[in-house]
Amino acid sequence: MEILSSVAHVGEWILTFSLVIVTCRLGDWRNWKEYYPTILFMICLSFFSSILMYVHPLWLFHGTLFLPNHTITNFLITFVQFPMLVLIYLSNYPQKIRGQIGYFALWVAIFSSIEFFFYLGGKMSYFNGWNYGYSVLFNCITFPILRLHHSKPLSAWLLSIPIAAIILLYFDFSFVNLK
Repeated sequence: MEILSSVAHVGEWILTFSLVIVTCRLGDWRNWKEYYPTILFMICLSFFSSILMYVHPLWLFHGTLFLPNHTITNFLITFVQFPMLVLIYLSNYPQKIRGQIGYFALWVAIFSSIEFFFYLGGKMSYFNGWNYGYSVLFNCITFPILRLHHSKPLSAWLLSIPIAAIILLYFDFSFVNLK
């Protein structure tokens, strides 16, 4: 467990560096403008959740040697990792339905595995009723919504609003306590 914690300590940088390599290889950089609106959508959702969860967090990232706290780690994820992940995800999305199901499952498994690794390594914690199972469920919702946003942005925004409301209600968010 000590080794896992040590690796997780530099894991965000390892993950980010690996993503740069994979994005250079698999990302459709020529057509990045096609994916840009969905990248901004993902960034907006990340910021909305950060603002809403400021007083009532569902999860927090713990500081590491190079990323001293949750906020800095969240910025790295939001502005560096998410854009690369969206570019890779959308630019390699299969055309056939059968391939889409496997592709979707692969991305849910990748995201969920990364989170599990950081959780086991002690670099993130869950709060206020959230747990790893909810994260997996959230990943199952996130990837279809990203694809939907790519083709029908307004529909993705309209679908995201009730999902956010359900999360806020289910996990007892109080708007009175927001700063």
